[in-house]
Amino acid sequence: MNIRTFTVWMNKRLRHLFKKIRRKTLRCVEWLVVRFAISIVPRLSRRAELRLARLIGRIMSGPVGRKNERVAMANMDIVYGDSKTAAEKKELYRRQNEHAAIVLLDYFWFSRDTAERVSKYCSSGDARIEEWIAGDWPGFVLTAHIGNWELGGQYVAWRGRAISSVFRPLGTKLTMRSLLRFRNATGQCAIPRKGAVIGIMRALLGGGLVAMLLDQHADTRDGGIYLDFFGLPAAFSNALGLISHKLGIPICPISVIYDKGTDRYSIKSYGLITSEDAKALAPEEITAKVVRFTEEMILDNPEQWLWVYRRWKRFRLSDDPSRFPWYAILDI
Repeated sequence: MNIRTFTVWMNKRLRHLFKKIRRKTLRCVEWLVVRFAISIVPRLSRRAELRLARLIGRIMSGPVGRKNERVAMANMDIVYGDSKTAAEKKELYRRQNEHAAIVLLDYFWFSRDTAERVSKYCSSGDARIEEWIAGDWPGFVLTAHIGNWELGGQYVAWRGRAISSVFRPLGTKLTMRSLLRFRNATGQCAIPRKGAVIGIMRALLGGGLVAMLLDQHADTRDGGIYLDFFGLPAAFSNALGLISHKLGIPICPISVIYDKGTDRYSIKSYGLITSEDAKALAPEEITAKVVRFTEEMILDNPEQWLWVYRRWKRFRLSDDPSRFPWYAILDI
């Protein structure tokens, strides 16, 4: 082995070692943070929790959040173009961070006395939501990473309606155990995203509701399809459209929005796809229609959407790469 080959090999080994060390370090930090959150946050008063959330939001908006800010600004450029100034977009990013901190702490705060706290801090004055909660038919409840999507499922389950939510495992086992404990506290069932079809079908055939998030990237090899999202193609899962069309399952898009003035969450519906619509429309048309509803709920409450998610992360050969954000790569 010559010097050059050895140098290349050593560099690869060192990069692999540093990544491994970084991953283990982050897991240790996550474990400590989750342990603190589980032990302390549920015991805080509501006012103290909100103060802590504002502090975390300010920290997230500072130097530690520069990378996330770059992603958020790129996403806002797609959605708003020049209709908002750079200063307005930065202020929107700051408000999103404050809201994200509230949602993060609420995962843990609502894990104690869950039914009591859910009943006190979440409500629905929406006639369509009330009709669905009182019903006994199968249905999809669609939302996005906006407001407090987790709390919506808790509220519906607390009201006595059978509901399951599809989730993607993240973080350490401790993190997942704490999140699942919160999801299950009022009777909501959790369905792992991997192999979710069986769990979804079981819940629907039992007459229950299934909650899903649609604003996540879905690779085309996993059934994702490209649809227009704020004027730019983005890949969405079409599983919802396929199941809804085949079985005639109605879809109700909702958002669970936080009102800072009242310190309460409220559930609002955005349109409806009936069983008849689902049977008449093609699966791609169903998914595209839900995407339109998703755009509407984001524009209504932009400070509560997760702007830091790399939503337009792929583009096709037929697309113009210059229209996509800096983080996007070719879909191959």
